[in-house]
Amino acid sequence: MPLFLVTRPPGAEHLRNPSGLHGALVDAADGPGAIAAANALAAGLNNPFSGYTATEVAAEAAADFSPALVEGDVLGTSYTGPGRGK
Repeated sequence: MPLFLVTRPPGAEHLRNPSGLHGALVDAADGPGAIAAANALAAGLNNPFSGYTATEVAAEAAADFSPALVEGDVLGTSYTGPGRGK
């Protein structure tokens, strides 16, 4: 399955969640599946990735890949590439 980076869209400071989780790296069939997979990783947090975007970063995850949640900002504020809607 493809590998997706789940991040907050640009200018969406209102989507910051109190847990400090602002990104995830997951394998999924598509973008909506990546959002669902990220929310499943944080099962006790009431869907912290709702409204986030998913950007495919690799056509296939490595055989030993493990999904991961990211605390803090995934992308710097000056970054304008994939995952920032540009």
